[in-house]
Amino acid sequence: MRRDVSVLGSEEPAPLAGEGVGRIEPAGPGRTPYEDLGGRVAGVLEAAEQAAEQIRGDAEVEAATIRASAEEYAADVRHAVDTYANQQRREAEAEASRTVEAGLAEARAMREAAQAMARRLEDEARARADALRADTRGLEERRARALEELRDIAATLGDLVGGDRPPAEPEPIASARSFRRRR
Repeated sequence: MRRDVSVLGSEEPAPLAGEGVGRIEPAGPGRTPYEDLGGRVAGVLEAAEQAAEQIRGDAEVEAATIRASAEEYAADVRHAVDTYANQQRREAEAEASRTVEAGLAEARAMREAAQAMARRLEDEARARADALRADTRGLEERRARALEELRDIAATLGDLVGGDRPPAEPEPIASARSFRRRR
């Protein structure tokens, strides 16, 4: 008997001429030539159904294998995407943290520089105020001396001009200034 390999890879015996579906022999007495034909057709249909059932079973197994493979691939892709997303998020968080730290350090440095400048300006203003107070004291002392000298001069002039007049009231500061302008 000869064997053929089917689509599914299983070996099935192939009927030879005269076996099973082969030639139709002339009918014997009391038989019609096509009497056995129904049984043969039924055998062919039965074989076709068995082959279809086997093909369907193989297709279901292959589909299950493909589905499992696709699910595994999808899980691997999801895992890779999740890993990549987590890595990118960690890197972004680290970069944000570095940026915030740099910003805080810069703000701290600017605040310290501003405070130092404010202290320097405050010290300069205080020194200027102290210098102005010292200058003012010096000027007040010079004015007081000048006023005293003017009184002495006025008294001397009063003694020289007429000794019997009562001593004059000291002139206000405005007259001392006018005296200076007249010179």
